[in-house]
Amino acid sequence: MRDNDLPNWIVFLFTAIVWPIVLFAWQRRKVNNVSGLEVRLRPGNMTIGGQPHHAVAIDVINHTGSVVYLTGARIKSCSALFAVPLDASRDIAEGSHHLAFMNATGGFIEREYTLQTNRTANTGIAVVPTLNESFYQYRAPWYKRLIRLRKYFVLEYVAMVGKKRYSVATLY
Repeated sequence: MRDNDLPNWIVFLFTAIVWPIVLFAWQRRKVNNVSGLEVRLRPGNMTIGGQPHHAVAIDVINHTGSVVYLTGARIKSCSALFAVPLDASRDIAEGSHHLAFMNATGGFIEREYTLQTNRTANTGIAVVPTLNESFYQYRAPWYKRLIRLRKYFVLEYVAMVGKKRYSVATLY
């Protein structure tokens, strides 16, 4: 043992320090999308507190073959190109705008949503100026997704597909 103290200490330090950090980071990782869960953006309108606003409607379509449970949907780190009015709800702790899904009566009040196969969940965010066509056709290049650099905003949510949990952060 005395002849091999250094390799033993290296293995011990790796097992005690590095490996738990790797496991912790792996459990907290975020993916860009979920296979079979389609997210579409389109122009829309929204009323907040009796005031009409232009909006970006977000449709989430389930093509996974399983029931999907969506929770914690929010728009984070908006750029100057994506201005949200003061009327929209905003969490001051994170600086994010929480999204609510549309219920059966047409109101945006559902914070969690169970999405059956081949069904659509609708949500949206109000915007100050009307966004032009190039906004809806934008796709983040691979290098921006790699270094997590957004142009407009980051759409975050948690999706439970069957029994598998995904923490999703889609750069837009």
